[in-house]
Amino acid sequence: MSFDKHEVLLRLRAIELLALWEGRVITNHIVDWFGVSRQQASIDIKRYINDRNPGSMVYKPSEKGYIPKQGFKPVLTNGHVNDYLELISGVTNQSIAVTLEAKEHFSAVQLPDRSVKPEVLRSLLKACRLSMAIKITYASMNNPNPHQRVISPHALIYTGFRWHVRAYCHLRNQYRDFVLSRITSPAESDEEPINRDADKLWNESITIKLVANNNLTPIQQKLVELDYAMTQGALEITVRKALVHYTLQRFQAAITNDNRKEVHKYHLMVADDSVLAIQGLLF
Repeated sequence: MSFDKHEVLLRLRAIELLALWEGRVITNHIVDWFGVSRQQASIDIKRYINDRNPGSMVYKPSEKGYIPKQGFKPVLTNGHVNDYLELISGVTNQSIAVTLEAKEHFSAVQLPDRSVKPEVLRSLLKACRLSMAIKITYASMNNPNPHQRVISPHALIYTGFRWHVRAYCHLRNQYRDFVLSRITSPAESDEEPINRDADKLWNESITIKLVANNNLTPIQQKLVELDYAMTQGALEITVRKALVHYTLQRFQAAITNDNRKEVHKYHLMVADDSVLAIQGLLF
């Protein structure tokens, strides 16, 4: 099987992003993402280590993968977390805005690069993978002074604009979402980890019905229905209960009567029966 240079470069960039942000490269990722053989994935990893970034990684049997050496520096990517997050979210391993800007008749809005550090993401992913509790320094809009927390993370969440980690907060004794760019100084904790099994809002789903804002004119409502490929005047979305708030933000869907009056801002609204169903899930 032969590959063009662009396909090979994509895989090499993925290898670099895994090394930088996860701290481990295994052949399974390359096989699953790119549909190549295990032998080809191994060849690509060795090509990166030997040719593109010599001596940058070493195989560690206990990790069953290649581990970046201390001081690892990317050579094929710019070191921004957006590249990695877009890769694992299945969008592309290159910024979608950059991809489209390279074509004459296409353009896109570039998302801002968040100040997420590789060591933070590595620790969070390791904790998710191994069900560990970790100690972090965190700052929020409600408590902007950096302070320590112990969390048991279990999933990363992309809201369409920024990334969060879903975790059990040992301080608040509840599952919460933490903004990745506000986390610093991760370290292992001796506290007993709490897994995702008790996270009801994460484990349970709900179907939300969205319709055209009823304050729009009938013609405008028809346009909205066409825009969103609605069936019988409605768009039904099934999501985790923990993600209801982010989903409605992403769709810019009006919830309250006051929201619905802002027709230029909210072309969509949550149907009345769904409003009742999601009460208590919004924050």
